[in-house]
Amino acid sequence: MAAECTENITVIVPTRAQSETLSRLLDQIKRFGLSFVVVQASGTTMVPGYADINAGGLWLQAPASRGGQVAAGIAECNTDWFWVLHDDSEIDIETVERLLNVVASGTPRWGRCNVYFKERGWPLRVIAAMMNLRSSLSKICTGDQGMFFHRAHIDSVGGFPAQPLMEDIELSVRLKGCAAKDFLALPAPLGTSGRRWLEQGFILTILRMWWLRWRYFFGADPGVLFLQYYRSGGIRPQ
Repeated sequence: MAAECTENITVIVPTRAQSETLSRLLDQIKRFGLSFVVVQASGTTMVPGYADINAGGLWLQAPASRGGQVAAGIAECNTDWFWVLHDDSEIDIETVERLLNVVASGTPRWGRCNVYFKERGWPLRVIAAMMNLRSSLSKICTGDQGMFFHRAHIDSVGGFPAQPLMEDIELSVRLKGCAAKDFLALPAPLGTSGRRWLEQGFILTILRMWWLRWRYFFGADPGVLFLQYYRSGGIRPQ
């Protein structure tokens, strides 16, 4: 049965486990009056009472696969628009208002926000600026940038890619192929965690990310890449 998501946009939050960062994000989402669906990975522990404390949306479980979890969340909603946020994201009123203006325009769009890292330091500011510039030029979004899209766009490409890794890249490539003119680099801030960059080092993280992308573009299975990435030191999504 479809969820009673009465707003015209629903926030989809795939997560591996409940955490303080997830609680803070849900508090922000509820403060701005947005509908939301949290999709937790199957097999992970549900902390007793956690969903009740963070009530106000729909809680689901789906097999551990970020793309599959997002697809499961979309399937449970009747809204026209979706905004996918990682559980360590941070939103503010400016971002919400700009996105709601896009929704109110009545024109189907897809795109992302301007990401920034919550931790301080000029290297992270440079990396965020380069990520946003690259995305604006290439129309390839990453999950950290808070992808948003209209249901018509998702339907036109056969649904959200239900894969454990590179789901954001795959969706961008598909949408770019059929709806490039509808892409929007929303000039609104979206916070994310820089822990991967700080813990693994900037150069190693960049090399690992591009190594994965090149392998994916040349046909590597996303499930295999997922296992290899996290076994090689990647930080598993929360």
